[in-house]
Amino acid sequence: MTDVPRSIVLHVGAHKTATTHLQHSLHGARRLLVRNGIRFFGPMDLRQLGQRLEARFNLPFNPRKSVADLRPAPDVLAEMMGDGTRLVVSEENFIGTLFDKRYPGPLHNLPQPLYSDAQARLAALTGAIAPQGGIEVCIGLRDPAGFLNSAYGLVMQAGSTVPLDRFKRRNPVPDIDWVDLVRRLAATPGVAHVTVWRYEDYRAVFAQVMAVLLGAGAPPVSPVAHRVNRGLSAAAVAFIQEHRAIATEGPLWHLARETYPVGPDHPPHDGFSPKEKAASQKQYAAQWHAIGALPGVTRIRPATEQT
Repeated sequence: MTDVPRSIVLHVGAHKTATTHLQHSLHGARRLLVRNGIRFFGPMDLRQLGQRLEARFNLPFNPRKSVADLRPAPDVLAEMMGDGTRLVVSEENFIGTLFDKRYPGPLHNLPQPLYSDAQARLAALTGAIAPQGGIEVCIGLRDPAGFLNSAYGLVMQAGSTVPLDRFKRRNPVPDIDWVDLVRRLAATPGVAHVTVWRYEDYRAVFAQVMAVLLGAGAPPVSPVAHRVNRGLSAAAVAFIQEHRAIATEGPLWHLARETYPVGPDHPPHDGFSPKEKAASQKQYAAQWHAIGALPGVTRIRPATEQT
C-alpha cells in the first residue's frame, strides 16, 4: 500500500499494567512528539463515537456500522499521521475487554484464553494499515495474582457483588497465561515484532519503554508524577461489601476509595495468601523465561537483571 507512515507502533495494554499512566505520560508530551514527527493516539482520541480503531478503519468487528468511516484505510491513516513519520497508538481495549461479555450478568469472568479475540482483531487492523515491514506491538504483563487482585477492584467498580472467593474460583491464577497471549500476538500476520515488559519493572524500565514506542532519536518523555487509577484499599473493599450486603445504593466505589484511600493508614487490598502469591510468582517467572525464547519477541528488562 502507498502513503503509509514510515512506522506504526501499537501498544495493547494489557489492562492493569500501568497502561493509563503510560498513556497520560505520552499525552502530556504530545506537542513535543508532534515537533519530532511522532503522532500519538490514546484513549482520549479513540473512545468517542466513531473514533474507535474498528470504526476508523471499518473493521469487521466494529459493532456500530452506522458510524464507520467508509473512506479507504490509507486515507484515514494519512489523516491520523499528518506530516509525521511515526504513528504510536495505545488502546488496551482494542484486543478485547478485560471481562468476557459473551454471557449475561455482572462482568466478573475473564475470557479463556485471555483476550481470546486478540489475534483476529489485530490481524484485521494490520491487514488494513500495516506498512510493508509490519507494525510493532508492545504489551506490559503482570504477576497473575496481582493482575487478578487489581481486576477484582474493577469488579467492585462495576457494581458487582461477587464475593472474592467466587471470583478467584472463576478466574484461577493458572488461567493467566501470558506466554500464550504473546505467542498469538507475535504470530499475527502483519506484526513485525512484539516487545514486552513487566508491570513490576515499569518504573525502572520506563525510559526503555518510551524508546521502543517512540523510536530512535525521539525526545525523552518524563513519566507523570502522580499515580493514575490507584487501586482500592482493604478497608475500601470491606466498606463496599458491607454496604452492598444491606442493599445500599449509590456510587459506593468512589465513596469507598475517597474515604479509605490507599496509604500508610489503609494498605492495598490483597485477596491472595502468601502461599497463593508464591505459586503465582513461580508461574510468572516461568512464563517470563518462556517468553524470552519466543521468536519475534523482545523483553525489556531492568539493568540489574541483565548483569
